[in-house]
Amino acid sequence: MIMKTSNRLLIALCCAWACMSCDNLVNYNDTYLPAEQIKNTGAPEIHAVYDVADTEKTTPITQGELNQMVRIVGENLNEAVSIRFNTIEVDMQEIYTMGKEAIVRIPNVLSREQVNAIEYTTSLGTATYDFLIPFPALQVRGMENEFANAGDSIVLLGQHFDIYDFGGSSFVSIGEQQLPIGMVAEDRMSVYLPEDIAENTAITVHWTNEKNEAFAKDFTFRPTRYLLYGDWSDTQVNVSGPLKVTKESDDAITTGAAWLNREHLHLQGSLGAWSWNTIDLSRNMIDQTVENPEEWVLKFELLTAENFPLQEIIPLQFCFNWGDTYAWEFTTVNTFGQWRTMSLPLAPMATKGISAAGAWQTLRLVVQPTQACDIDCRIANLRLEKL
Repeated sequence: MIMKTSNRLLIALCCAWACMSCDNLVNYNDTYLPAEQIKNTGAPEIHAVYDVADTEKTTPITQGELNQMVRIVGENLNEAVSIRFNTIEVDMQEIYTMGKEAIVRIPNVLSREQVNAIEYTTSLGTATYDFLIPFPALQVRGMENEFANAGDSIVLLGQHFDIYDFGGSSFVSIGEQQLPIGMVAEDRMSVYLPEDIAENTAITVHWTNEKNEAFAKDFTFRPTRYLLYGDWSDTQVNVSGPLKVTKESDDAITTGAAWLNREHLHLQGSLGAWSWNTIDLSRNMIDQTVENPEEWVLKFELLTAENFPLQEIIPLQFCFNWGDTYAWEFTTVNTFGQWRTMSLPLAPMATKGISAAGAWQTLRLVVQPTQACDIDCRIANLRLEKL
């Protein structure tokens, strides 16, 4: 009987303790508020900013980049009304606040006011915090195809076109004539050419930076003045190896590529692994002086058949005047049946220099695949251009 009573007492005590624990748990949940729901007690304060990946908050940052996610640390950061970086409003649908922290994406838009500050506003006030968003410089590398057709559009390649107000304060011109702007993206921009544009015409890109300083850069449309081999009439073309090389005209291409109005070289064939194939192009050097090859590039137009991209296994390399290096570093190039302008540093392929004007010169192209493959590509308009 004593044992049974003791057992009943123990069970009763356990039940009572469990009920008390449940009551305490319920009471705790009733009073608990998640951090994002805690009311502000005063104006917001910003103490530091961190990249969102710095979860330990070890390295505060004083500047950021467009579209970067950052963690703002401070006080009274809930119930944000607006957050601005350099006067540009944050998308308030993408923020997450936790009282003493706020996760925010820097807007992917730049302000020309460059106040270099975060403005964090709630209903109880505004905090301002010094924070730099560097204004990136416009980079214009050149035309995707310098030999586009007159009357068509060209594509300019570079960086940050989309933040430089092209079609407004920034524009592209031929002399005093502004050209219509088409698509504008971060890394490219299209421009419409007039029907009567001539070869060797300068196309100028104009822009102003955040300090209202004006800049301009010229590019040449269809630069035929200094083609190394002209119309090929006085060029010796010597080929060794199984690679087939022929001179062809525009009408040999059926992919709708721009017309060059001059012959090009067509390289094609089935090549064995490590087969050595050379194309030697020889003639007197044109009337052009190249004294410091490191200040120059070799340019040409390349067209690859859609199903035959140039890859690491098919290194197409160049060497002037029997130098000791062959150069062209690339991974994969596929122009999908269209002409594209290629630009390669001259110095690595001209270790023995470039011949003086009127002196005999040879440019060797080498194709040595590292495994058996098929090749089908075209090369045109080889030329040297100073940077």
